[in-house]
Amino acid sequence: MKIGIIGGGKVGLCLAEYFYEQNFLTGITASTAEKSEALAKNFALNIFDNANLIAQSEIILLTVPDRKIAAVAHELASQKLNCQDKIFLHCSGSLGLEPLAELRELGASVGSMHPLQSFAGGRTNLTGVYMAVDGDAKAKAAAEAVAKALGGVPFNVPAEERAAYHAAACICSNYAVTVEALAQKLMSRWTGDEASAWQALLPLFKGTSDNLQRTDTPRKALTGPIARGDAETVSKHLSVLPQELRSLYCALGVAATELALANNTIDLITAQNLQNLLEENL
Repeated sequence: MKIGIIGGGKVGLCLAEYFYEQNFLTGITASTAEKSEALAKNFALNIFDNANLIAQSEIILLTVPDRKIAAVAHELASQKLNCQDKIFLHCSGSLGLEPLAELRELGASVGSMHPLQSFAGGRTNLTGVYMAVDGDAKAKAAAEAVAKALGGVPFNVPAEERAAYHAAACICSNYAVTVEALAQKLMSRWTGDEASAWQALLPLFKGTSDNLQRTDTPRKALTGPIARGDAETVSKHLSVLPQELRSLYCALGVAATELALANNTIDLITAQNLQNLLEENL
């Protein structure tokens, strides 16, 4: 494969490292000529602008932010480049193929390849990571090949379901971070500051993470008062929680009650009592 990357951010750099090691990387460009030159020197590659990068590549990954994908595609299309036999893949989790429509009109195959992983900068392990792919037949096949080259597991998420797919990813990652930040804020009342509060909570979080990694479904790792059907303790929580946390606690509690019932750690009557208690305080 001859792969070019347009976008020099965290995702683009991470993928570039993988492809460079496999001699697949043709080049990488960024938002300015200066940044593109620096990236090219970093990988000991030729310095390209977007037009020349496309000419030298078979597969072009657009790793720019979601909000810029359509604009970049429009800019490329406006140059009337020869896009026959070229494959363009964006790396957004939430977008369908509409942002690449202008490139498709020029004869390109278009699709998407989104690693289900968070990129915080630096080397990110992609081995075994599921990667959502979509596109026309040629682009989808290319996206699957790219995902496998990265060590990932490709699976199809059609355009009309990308928003739901991305919501699942956000709940797993972003909202987990949000919940931990809220727990940290509450715990800091007794530890003196938020840094020590997180140190107090971190072993509990790591223990939960370990439990999650040892099971085939997250609900089996559920512990705590709702898993035990302890409505009295839940009621005490509700009586002392700050107002800004109470509705979130109740919403999560209702969901946790359904998990506990599915786990058979509580019976139906206990589940109904817990749900009534929690819904009254939503």
